[in-house]
Amino acid sequence: MADEFLSAEELDALLSTVSDASAGKRKKEKHVVEYDFVRPNKLSGEQLRALQRMHESIAQSMTMVLSTYLRINLEVNIVSLGELTFEVFRNSLPNPTVINVLSVAPLPERGLCTVDMKLAFSLIDRMLGGPGKPLDKVRALTTIEQSLLDNVVRRGMERFASGWSELVEFKPEVEAREMDPQFVQVIPSSEVVLVSTFSVSAPGEIEPGEICFCLPFISLESIMARLGNQFRFAAMKRDQTPDQRRNISRVVKHTTMPFRVELGNAKVTLADIMAMKVGDVLVLDQRSDAPATAFVDHRMRCAGKAGRIGKHTALLVQQVFPAGKTPKDKE
Repeated sequence: MADEFLSAEELDALLSTVSDASAGKRKKEKHVVEYDFVRPNKLSGEQLRALQRMHESIAQSMTMVLSTYLRINLEVNIVSLGELTFEVFRNSLPNPTVINVLSVAPLPERGLCTVDMKLAFSLIDRMLGGPGKPLDKVRALTTIEQSLLDNVVRRGMERFASGWSELVEFKPEVEAREMDPQFVQVIPSSEVVLVSTFSVSAPGEIEPGEICFCLPFISLESIMARLGNQFRFAAMKRDQTPDQRRNISRVVKHTTMPFRVELGNAKVTLADIMAMKVGDVLVLDQRSDAPATAFVDHRMRCAGKAGRIGKHTALLVQQVFPAGKTPKDKE
């Protein structure tokens, strides 16, 4: 029986062998990644990156158009872009939400455009001349409020469709409106949809919120193969469209700049200023009949004759200087 017992040295050797075998097995283990064979990802990483760049351009275009329409310094950014089942997207929407059911002809399926209620009421308040404050208690929109919000939604949809025109041209139009997400049954619950979420903000002007666009992937599947390097380089070479040039021109024309007119200059001492009283005369460095000079943003741009129109002081422009420095430029 004594021969059936292991010595201390034999026991240590046996334990060492078991440990080495276990370590070898651990080294051969591979990292396991979950994969959903029922609903696999429709888009590759390269396609998602191309879509991300496209939606960043859409956000810039929406910023320009909505800022001009609302007359505020508004900023639109793409905050998320991805694939979801329609059921997951619908369940993520709060109740109530402004939901516009869209026809996107010639695409066969319908899409959605949603707007946060707080953002919706803030935009409406701004369009009615208010400070852009949302309601404390959320309620359904009235007919007039819905009509006002439609003006913003329509401009946003036009910019969204214009951004997609590189891949496919479609014309989004509102077919129906809902407030309760559970009543929206235009897309099968298990259908994969492409959801792009844009944040809308204007600090001190409106309540920040989100606008979402939802398109069924089945309508886009045939064109997704065009996404990639060729699409990226084509987008980089794209010229401005006439519509974009008109929008840029409209924004520039409404930009304000400081304008001042000088009748002349005079140098006086501090003692003269302290001793100045009503009725004193300051002698300027040019004659009374000499043209007054006008400055735009501290640069001389025109000259003319000072006068009055009714109760207002005015300048009759007699000479316009070209852009750039002039001999009499004064900083």
